[in-house]
Parts: sequence; C-alpha cells; structure tokens
Amino acid sequence: MSLEATCLLALRCKKRGHRDHCHSLCYPYLRLHGEKGTGGVRGLAQIPKSYEQVMAHNLPYEKDNPEAHAIVTAYCQEVLEKVDEGLGLYLYSIPGRGNVKGTGTGKTTTAIAILHEYLVARTIQHIKKERVLDALPALFINASRFQNHYNAQFRGPKELQDKASLRYYESKAFMLQTNLLVLDDIGIREATEAFKSEFYEVIDERAVDQKATVFTSNEPLERLETLLDPRIVSRIEGCTFSISFEGEDKRKKGALLC
Repeated sequence: MSLEATCLLALRCKKRGHRDHCHSLCYPYLRLHGEKGTGGVRGLAQIPKSYEQVMAHNLPYEKDNPEAHAIVTAYCQEVLEKVDEGLGLYLYSIPGRGNVKGTGTGKTTTAIAILHEYLVARTIQHIKKERVLDALPALFINASRFQNHYNAQFRGPKELQDKASLRYYESKAFMLQTNLLVLDDIGIREATEAFKSEFYEVIDERAVDQKATVFTSNEPLERLETLLDPRIVSRIEGCTFSISFEGEDKRKKGALLC
C-alpha cells in the first residue's frame, strides 16, 4: 500500500498526486502519522490498527442506519466546532431478532471516524498556523480495559500492583487532558463503587471543562444506570447527543465494524 493511500490527509491535500510528494518526510504526514506511520498524534491516540483507514466518507452502514449516518456526517463536517463546544455523542445499539445483543453495528467504527476527522482538521489548522497542535488532541480508550487496569492495582505481587497503578493513573491523566476522548464499550459489566467514583470523576471533569467525549455502548442510557451509576448516566446525558444503531452483526461477516 502506498504512503498516499495510508495518509489520512490525502483527500484534503492540495499536492495529492504530485510526483514525489507523498513521502515520510512530508511535514503534515510527520505530525499526523510520524516517520514510520505509527507515531504522530494519531499514534498517541492509541487507535486500534484495524481501524486505521476509517473516515467519515467511508462509513459502511448508511443503508442500515441512514439517520445515524446523516447525523454523524454532519457532526464530522463541523467537528472542530462541536469538539470546542464540548458536544459529545452517545452511540448505542438497538437489539434485533438477528442481533439480540446489538453488536457489530458500527458504533466503534463511527467513533474512530470522528476521532480521525478531528485529528485531520487539527493538523490542517496547525499547518496553516491557525492553532498550535496539542500534544494529545484525541484519545481512544476501551472502557473495559481501563477497568481492568484499575482492578490490577489490587491483585498479584506488589511490584505488579505498582506498575498497574502507574499505568492506570497515566491513562486517567491522559483522559482528562485530551480534547476529544472516545470511551468505547462502556457498561459491558458491573463495577465496584470505587471504580464508579473514578469513572464519574473523569466524565464529570471533562463535562465541567467542556471537553467532548464520544461514548459507545450496547446499552441505552436508561439501562446503563443498573450497571454504572445514576450520576454517571446523568453526566453523559447532559453532554452528549444520543444516536442509535441497529442491523446485523457485521463482525460475523468479517467486516470492519464493532
């Protein structure tokens, strides 16, 4: 695959297609992807490798979820303004006869497309000298893994607990710092009261600071209260717009959706 094909800036680049333009020393490419293609602000965002080419223009669920597709497309067209306003999204599933758990309908794909659109827009701002690119503009965090990191602080030998604690609080600090946070798969299992307080602190501080968060879940907000906490649900509801997804589980067909 060519460098041009892997660069998220390609569709917005005025020099696209020019001979010898796409190379690893291109300054915009370096800022977004890093010299080896795995660094830059995109690398710091911790986006899973299988989603590296997802953007708003190639979201694959317009037929199954036309309303969701239209709302997300509109959000991406004004992603800088929406993030600066602190307006997030809550992406959730509606179970169906052929997909009782509502998995694989496009929620994570959508969240990462939004994240990519934001990184591209912020990189362009930086290149135009309109706004300096932050050290960590956007971040992807799987909520279940974040919960595992929290739990690991209290298990096993002390040395491993200490390492887990450092990893957990580093992740938490990054979550509070970043302008756009994607919290993927929240509410897939119950949590202790202690972790609920930690999770609430992250969401509350981001809401107070008007920092946008995109959540994905297999549960509608009203059912999330039984798994997390009414305070958490209230905070999420107050800083996001909810979008529902339905349809077949595309992961079973090997599609890039989850």
